[in-house]
Amino acid sequence: MPRKRDPRRDEAFEIFRKANGDIKNREIAQQLNVSEKTVGSWKSKDKWSRKLNGVLQLNERSTPNNKGSTPNNHGAPLGNQNAVGNKGNKNASPPERNKNALKTGEFETIFEDFLSDEEKEIYSSLSDDPFFVLSEEIKLLKIRQRRMMQRIKDAEDGLNQEEIERLQQLRKVKEPTVVDGKVVTIKREILKDVQVSRKQFRKIDNILAIEEALTRISNQLTKSIKQLNDLSLSGGKAALLEEQKRKMIFEADILENKAAKLVLKQGEQSKVQGLIDIGQALIGPIEVDEENDTNESVEIID
Repeated sequence: MPRKRDPRRDEAFEIFRKANGDIKNREIAQQLNVSEKTVGSWKSKDKWSRKLNGVLQLNERSTPNNKGSTPNNHGAPLGNQNAVGNKGNKNASPPERNKNALKTGEFETIFEDFLSDEEKEIYSSLSDDPFFVLSEEIKLLKIRQRRMMQRIKDAEDGLNQEEIERLQQLRKVKEPTVVDGKVVTIKREILKDVQVSRKQFRKIDNILAIEEALTRISNQLTKSIKQLNDLSLSGGKAALLEEQKRKMIFEADILENKAAKLVLKQGEQSKVQGLIDIGQALIGPIEVDEENDTNESVEIID
């Protein structure tokens, strides 16, 4: 709840007014039994000096709102008919997919339904295979390159180009006409050119800009072709490595089968040697032919 206004505040101003401002805050404070700082605060917030000199406060007006000291000349007069018949521009924004901001064509957005027959033939050969992403980019770069070369050719047909800007406004004109045998003047509004500006610029600047962008597109096209070539070579290397891996696996299987057979033969050989040892224990040792220095080998039949 706001604090109630101190009645001594108004009394302080009355003392100040009766003294015609020729009194110190200390004297007013002594008369009202308040601090000198409090009187100074009242004097500042209530603007005693301005009130005493007859200057109005900011929330007061010297004249009513409808009677200004100076006329307001901003804008057309009330009730004017300046815009009668002017429908304005209902479609102020440019049409969709417009080419108003097109300069060199380096960053032009390409829409499929706006392709020419020759460009559609190029675009129809594109593939959805991820391996051919670079190939698709190369084809689009070629289309962009062709369009830029066509723009250079069109720009070279005339080296100068002129733009005309017209500013039109509705103006009232008087036209004499005959009514009932008398000549009378009728006022009507027509669109008149109030400002016409012509601007000439050399197309050579456009040609140089397009050629510079065409150089960048050509460099990008060269890089894409090189990347596609590297990708093809890497794909061939990968296929060769896969074939070598398959052969190594096949040879490893063959070696494994041979090793298994070798183990089997060694097992059979140990069985035969066991039978020989049993025979020697029963009939005695077998005499070895002195003429033959090598041991007789036991033939193992699979």
